[in-house]
Amino acid sequence: MRKIIGLFVLMAGLLVAVAASSANFAYFEADRDVHIAVVPDDTELIDLRPLQPYAYINDNGMLVIDLSHNNPNWQEGFGEDISPDSTYVFEEVFGVSNDLWEQTPICMHLTYSGNEGVLFFVGDYTNTTVGSTSLYFTVMPGEVVKIGMILNGFNYSAGDEINGQAQFYAEAGECD
Repeated sequence: MRKIIGLFVLMAGLLVAVAASSANFAYFEADRDVHIAVVPDDTELIDLRPLQPYAYINDNGMLVIDLSHNNPNWQEGFGEDISPDSTYVFEEVFGVSNDLWEQTPICMHLTYSGNEGVLFFVGDYTNTTVGSTSLYFTVMPGEVVKIGMILNGFNYSAGDEINGQAQFYAEAGECD
């Protein structure tokens, strides 16, 4: 009799195990702490690095490009700003790195909005380089892509300012 009861309990246990393994999981709830630090542009996982003295990280941790005497890197005797009716090309103003994923490239989209006269480009400048207010570029893991700027002073007079904002958007994978 004990053997029959034991066999019945074993069969019931197997039936419960089979039924439980074929069930669809529907719900789970848990409370967990989340700790995310807000860090400066030059220490985050997608890193914006100043590469020239006129690019720096401000007190709020944001990348700033400033050619005026308001730049904390500006030194007496150095030039500042740009001249009317002139074009300036600055290579390697800042870099964008990919320290987020070890095996995954990221597609960066850089857009500029603001006054006319600011264009960005990737890499070195050549006579055929055409800057843009909207760039797409791929950043491979561990790589730093260097971004340059073309500043156009045409249509501006002495005392005018060129102000704008650069927006950065990253997606996993290479750009098309």
